[in-house]
Amino acid sequence: MTARTDSGARPVGRSSSARPVDPAGGGGQSTPRPGFFGTRRLRILVGAGSLAAGALVWQIYGMLQINNLLIPTFTQAVAALFEQMGTAEFWQSYAKTLVPFVFGWLGALVIGIAFGVAMGLVPILEKVSMPYFAFLNALPVSALVPLVVIAFGLNVIAGASLVFLFAIVDVVLTSAAGVRYVDKDMVEMARSFGMGRLRRFRRVIWPGAMPGVMAAVRVGTGRAIVGMVVMELLLVSSGVGKLITRYKDTFQSAQLYAVVMSLGIFGLVMLGVTRALERRALSWQPARKQS
Repeated sequence: MTARTDSGARPVGRSSSARPVDPAGGGGQSTPRPGFFGTRRLRILVGAGSLAAGALVWQIYGMLQINNLLIPTFTQAVAALFEQMGTAEFWQSYAKTLVPFVFGWLGALVIGIAFGVAMGLVPILEKVSMPYFAFLNALPVSALVPLVVIAFGLNVIAGASLVFLFAIVDVVLTSAAGVRYVDKDMVEMARSFGMGRLRRFRRVIWPGAMPGVMAAVRVGTGRAIVGMVVMELLLVSSGVGKLITRYKDTFQSAQLYAVVMSLGIFGLVMLGVTRALERRALSWQPARKQS
């Protein structure tokens, strides 16, 4: 008798519990998670290892010196840094330095982002103002120190103005670029659905420009820190610059390197904070969620 092969018959030799084979060759198994390499943890470990290697080279080079009058060892600089952190003068010096830094930094971010977004939205404003920003971008800001002194004297306003000048150009240009790269199709779609200008800006343009704006905050913060150091060294040495000048003139190399290390740590902390804010502000993006 011939076997029937209707649609309800089971194929011979196949178990009823067999799983379907994945066309991609996965065999029904779940997609493997990304390996250890390429993750954020690996980047942190590589960065920490690089810093440790640099500290080791510094330590060995310092130990090979006949005396440490000019170049101390890494351990001597770290010990001097902890020693200074235990004094009131160290924190008072940083407080004097941070006051103009905060005013100049926040002023550059607020004014720079607002003006940069306006430049991205209004083409005529960009055409009129771009020559001035191109000139300031090509001009070494340190050359403006005498002009700042003449205009404001030697006070907090002068220091904040110098920090502001260091950061404002990058903040404006980066913010404007973020607005220009917003998806034009999304803007046209919002307009076709009858969205007004304000609502279109809030729902489409501002979220689309957020990556550029957060990049402007990060870049502007780095430039503001550079301006803070230049302010202390060239304008008025009343805070951290006063410590640097004193230790330099008295050949206290360990103390001098300790102050420089503290500035580097401050810069890393500020940039780390801005990167954390950037990740949080852009966490809605799929690419950011995977990273």
